[in-house]
Amino acid sequence: MTTARKEGLRSALLTGALAGVLTAQPAFARQSTPEALWTAAEAAERDARRSSELNADPALNAYVRDVACRVAPEYCVDLRVQVMDRPGFHAGMAPNGYLEVWSGLLLRVGSEAELAFVLGHEIGHVDANHPVEQRNALKTRLGAAMAVGAVASAAGAYYAVDLSAVGDMARHGAVAASDDYSLAQEIEADRIGFERLVKAGYDPGAAADLWRSRQDDGIAADRVTALETLGAASPEGWRRERDAWRAAIRPHLAGWLADDLRRRDFEGALALTARLERDGMDAGVLGFHRGEIYRLRREEGDAERARDAYLAASGYTDAPVAVWRELGDVQARLGRNAEARAAWRTYLERAPTAEDRWIVEDSLAALGGS
Repeated sequence: MTTARKEGLRSALLTGALAGVLTAQPAFARQSTPEALWTAAEAAERDARRSSELNADPALNAYVRDVACRVAPEYCVDLRVQVMDRPGFHAGMAPNGYLEVWSGLLLRVGSEAELAFVLGHEIGHVDANHPVEQRNALKTRLGAAMAVGAVASAAGAYYAVDLSAVGDMARHGAVAASDDYSLAQEIEADRIGFERLVKAGYDPGAAADLWRSRQDDGIAADRVTALETLGAASPEGWRRERDAWRAAIRPHLAGWLADDLRRRDFEGALALTARLERDGMDAGVLGFHRGEIYRLRREEGDAERARDAYLAASGYTDAPVAVWRELGDVQARLGRNAEARAAWRTYLERAPTAEDRWIVEDSLAALGGS
């Protein structure tokens, strides 16, 4: 299952919950799914629907569903897709037809074809029965963990000491150990995902492109090499797929980038921005985001880098109005008062009802402007 490595306990638990409820059925059929797994799937979906991180944009969710249906038409009739505004690179499917995709994944795929491969990869795990294998392994580990906890509890009672933490650590370790599939399972899911990608008419080279871009996050080189071999011949049409993906995420791009930056992984944020910039789209939004990365990082020379990024972004029609406010702030810090005043005036003209208008007016007055 594709997921950022250990995005935190909540991410690990959700990943484990979805993995635990998957089953290798050609369609979603309750009568052929163990009741406990079906109930867990319904609970996972119910929790997501109530979450404040649920993305309710019908167009975005419909787009992701259409891509999933294209690579897995046999699942489409019962498929229910939900995009969650969470920064991790994650997707997962449950046996009741619930497919969850996180905004962090949608930000990091580079085209519709790459998204299709991820979804095909997830379905590949289901086709190969990997989630059931993982669930059985988890039950075994949890059983061992409970035994350790029982021994620790008994020993603590005998020696009059608190050893409950030993049991807690064992149970937590069992959950963490079940968060990742084996390399062999991942390679098998890659192969199935690739076959689905090609059958659906997507660019075969997209699979290797995606995992190559994720190698810094632990994607094994063997997986990239295998997909490069499979995808040596790449048909035309990749530009259309990339544009369709970008159009689907564009209404959410600025917000997702801001959410991602809250993790304060500045190098990762710069790499993501560079990957998005290479397509030559959304230059105003991305230039502003690049400026925000430098502004928050505050390393030597970052004030100048932020200024240059804001200036470049301000030349594009899609630049957010905040670019002039932040440009004014950084120009003032660099002692360029005339340029700061000009930027702040532009901000006030473009955002006459801004809630922070009085703050900008005070800053302008402090530099002798109005």
